[in-house]
Amino acid sequence: MASYLGLVDLADYEHLVDTLGSESAKYLRQDFFSRLQEWPRPDDKTRILKNQRFLVIFKGMDTPAALELATAKLARLFEEPCDLLGDPVAIPIHAGFTLLEDDTQTAIQEARAALRSAKRSSTLYQLYSPEQQGRLKDEVQLISNLEAAVELGELQLYYQPKVHARHNNLVGAEALVRWHTKNRKVLEPSHFIDAAERHQVIRPMTWWAIKSAVATMAQWSPELGISVNITPSLLMDDEVLTVVRDALDIFSVTPSRLTLEVTENIMADNQQVMLAQLAKLRKIGVRVSIDDFGTGYSSLAYFRDLPADELKIDKNFVVKMLGSPKDQSIAKTVIELAHNFSLKVVAEGVESKAVAVRLKEMGCDILQGHYYDQPLPLSEFDKRYKPNQQ
Repeated sequence: MASYLGLVDLADYEHLVDTLGSESAKYLRQDFFSRLQEWPRPDDKTRILKNQRFLVIFKGMDTPAALELATAKLARLFEEPCDLLGDPVAIPIHAGFTLLEDDTQTAIQEARAALRSAKRSSTLYQLYSPEQQGRLKDEVQLISNLEAAVELGELQLYYQPKVHARHNNLVGAEALVRWHTKNRKVLEPSHFIDAAERHQVIRPMTWWAIKSAVATMAQWSPELGISVNITPSLLMDDEVLTVVRDALDIFSVTPSRLTLEVTENIMADNQQVMLAQLAKLRKIGVRVSIDDFGTGYSSLAYFRDLPADELKIDKNFVVKMLGSPKDQSIAKTVIELAHNFSLKVVAEGVESKAVAVRLKEMGCDILQGHYYDQPLPLSEFDKRYKPNQQ
């Protein structure tokens, strides 16, 4: 008779260590495994695996209805947060299940694929399907190719100009990664960035991007700056401070010329830790930009002390603003709010002269979008804008 095999994972344990401290994270992990002891039935098999992972085999359970009852119990076990010295902290878990018929090792691989799917979809659990295996194989191949691309120099930074709204002169550029594949395709980040984040390839990619952008700035006029995007997971890592300091020192670039762009939703979790990390970067002298502003759920409670230098209005509010009074009102509100806190405002997604003129009238500081230019390879950007002669 078939059974269900499941894997339950304590999500992002290293992140928990960084945010809670090693002792609190260890206590939370103990609570995680303690609660799981109450989950299986007496005849079920269990085992604790590496990396904060729990394996269970539900003997004789082979119907979706029975599995639903088991997952409902799992959810109930983790409804209550863990009490860390009086502070309630949720225990983040995900699970993956598959039918175990003969080969346990194959079933474990399938449960892992389902577990990864649960993490990607931010759901409690996923049940393995053959389609997941196909996606898994595709992703494994993508990551293998991407790791090779980093080593072989197939990644390039393209530069999109940023223009002063009032004076209409070049003030810098945003660095955007492009992957020049072996079959001569040029892939934008939407094709690979999510997978890179899931498999930590994002780390070497981002360190390379920062170093490359700083090296480029060393060749440009000192009045011009470059912005580089960084994911929240890397912002939590103090290594970013070392990478930035070393690059600026090696190429003798003024820190304020480098801007790190982070999305507004970084404040959704661990707000105090994120604010502290942003403050450390600004202490070095690096500028911080809050990207896609207006799409998150940040409150004004943290805004007063936000360690940032600029806000970027999300392009979704800019592209259609002339035909949408609501979008135009949002853009105007962001500009006024930012200026009240002495922050610069960048509008991305500027696609026409009319939009550029309206943003200028509203007091926006810097404009970026295809109306001015698309992202360009460095050689083309240098040829067109002559940034070393500004």
